[in-house]
Amino acid sequence: MKRIIVLTALSMLLCIPSQAQTDTAGFDVRQSLENARQLRRLCKTDQAIDTLMAALQRNTSDMEVLTELAECHTSAGNTEEAFGWWVMLSTMQPENLYFQIARAKLLYREKAYEECITVCRGITARDTIPDILAMTADAFRLAGKADSALVYYNEFLRIKPHHARTISKKADILLAAKRYDEVLEMTGPFLEAEPDNMTVLPIHGLALHLKECYPLSIETFEHQRELGDDSYAVYYYLGLNHYMMNNWPRAIKELETAYQIDSSDVTLVYQLANAMSHRPVRTRMEDYGLNPESERLYARALDMLKPSPSMMHNIYGSMAMARHRVEEYEEAIKYYELSYRYDKKNISALSSIGYCYERLRRYEEALEYYERYLKVGKKGSSGYRFVEESIAYLKQEKFMEETE
Repeated sequence: MKRIIVLTALSMLLCIPSQAQTDTAGFDVRQSLENARQLRRLCKTDQAIDTLMAALQRNTSDMEVLTELAECHTSAGNTEEAFGWWVMLSTMQPENLYFQIARAKLLYREKAYEECITVCRGITARDTIPDILAMTADAFRLAGKADSALVYYNEFLRIKPHHARTISKKADILLAAKRYDEVLEMTGPFLEAEPDNMTVLPIHGLALHLKECYPLSIETFEHQRELGDDSYAVYYYLGLNHYMMNNWPRAIKELETAYQIDSSDVTLVYQLANAMSHRPVRTRMEDYGLNPESERLYARALDMLKPSPSMMHNIYGSMAMARHRVEEYEEAIKYYELSYRYDKKNISALSSIGYCYERLRRYEEALEYYERYLKVGKKGSSGYRFVEESIAYLKQEKFMEETE
């Protein structure tokens, strides 16, 4: 394809009549070139191209005219024609980096990342241009080659260590790889110099959260809020940090604010419901469970949710534990059953159901679920020993009832 484009550009030159190529009387090529530049600035690229093609009939090797013609096709979005002219110019003057850079930019714009990388690497081998290093890194990242992207982001940051946008792109790769310490090693020194930078602050806060440094993450997002950022992300991560620290009142407050900003995130709805399920529902402060607010939000999460077994398991499991905590065993059993249906590996649901039946004094059903647990449980584990002890206790209870 590239060969066809280049041949097309060359054929356009070869098709110009040879007599016309030498006839310069009464024609000012330089004035035509200036006119074309003015037309391009006015977004009249078609007229500019016609003017330049007329100029080429007087001199097919005028590099300024050929360059402006390539620029016009690029501005007009004529990708194939523009690429053909840039390749031809690069062939005519291979030492001219400007032509190579123009080719690389066009390839990047057209998402031809592998070809863009090849051209960029040729440029950086001759001259360490920061913008080309950044383009190479971006092309590698978008081509799914994260390790190579990091090499070029590091090289760029060696030259421009305080470039926030590039730090953000590099951090995305490191966060996805769970390399949180490396993110903090990069964002920490940056924020010492620019503590109010609104690009790097949230990255730093997120890395702290993912590293489970919740108090420090809270400090970072609180500072961001003090600087005037009242976005969804700030309230969400403030709420999530408090949530992970079991600080339910603050978690609810921040997550509710995030919910008011954007109520379309099912994960937020689930987390807010779960936090609300820790509000007291009886007079004793230690009694927490489903209340109307949390139940409504759990129901909304289920309505919003696309079929995702893991999320369905989490939601029903949380609803079961909320009922369990306040000794509503019938309801807890229902939700444990639903949770287990979506994750058969979660065998602890079987022992929990058995325990609920035990508390309801429905010993036959309790034994049934305990026995099911023993068939799949790991011998010697704490859960396995608990079930064995429960079975022994229930059998004794049944014997005592039968002998009375």
